[in-house]
Amino acid sequence: MDNSEQTIRKEDRRITRTRTALRRSFRDLVKEKGYEAVTIEEITERANLGRTTFYLHYRDKEDLFLEDFENKLFAQVENVSPRPLIQWFSKGEDNIVKAVFEMVLENADLFQALTKEQSNKVYYRFRDIHVKAVSKLIQESPAFQQRIQNVNFILDFILNYYSGALWACIVWWVEQGFKPGSEEMTDSFLTMFSPGLLVVISREKKPEIVQNIAKNNTCR
Repeated sequence: MDNSEQTIRKEDRRITRTRTALRRSFRDLVKEKGYEAVTIEEITERANLGRTTFYLHYRDKEDLFLEDFENKLFAQVENVSPRPLIQWFSKGEDNIVKAVFEMVLENADLFQALTKEQSNKVYYRFRDIHVKAVSKLIQESPAFQQRIQNVNFILDFILNYYSGALWACIVWWVEQGFKPGSEEMTDSFLTMFSPGLLVVISREKKPEIVQNIAKNNTCR
């Protein structure tokens, strides 16, 4: 191993130690004080690091909180993207929704503290992560890109509906003490969401129908 490789490995270990220290102090503080009350200064003081160091690794608390969540979700996207669209949200061992519920369960203590306060900042970041993840799936599927152009729904509406519904289910699940289990939650969510998604992507744009619907709604 040459000197450059040794330097890179030392740097990687240093980054890992720093991030681990920040995550540990953040987790402890959230359990002690609640999410909203925790400041960046408190996190860095507890980790015995400077604020500058924090911002070298993270943008804000939300970035720190959802780092592992985002990394695992995008790893799941890589696994799912080569498959047909019908399998992206299918009921099985390897799907995005199941991965989300399992990641929430892995961080049960943080989500329990978080949902007591219902932080909008965390929800918005959660939503943005999902929108980017599903957008990446779409970008890597030329067939679906072509299909979505003819769908009679705005894509951004579909993505926000999905992420909002999933977040609401997560909050409810946390409030129920993570019962039922993650597999049953996955099955329940997909039972409600998947049929609607399939209907949406099978409905082609029909301008005259859209106009009639708009006219009828206006007349009510």
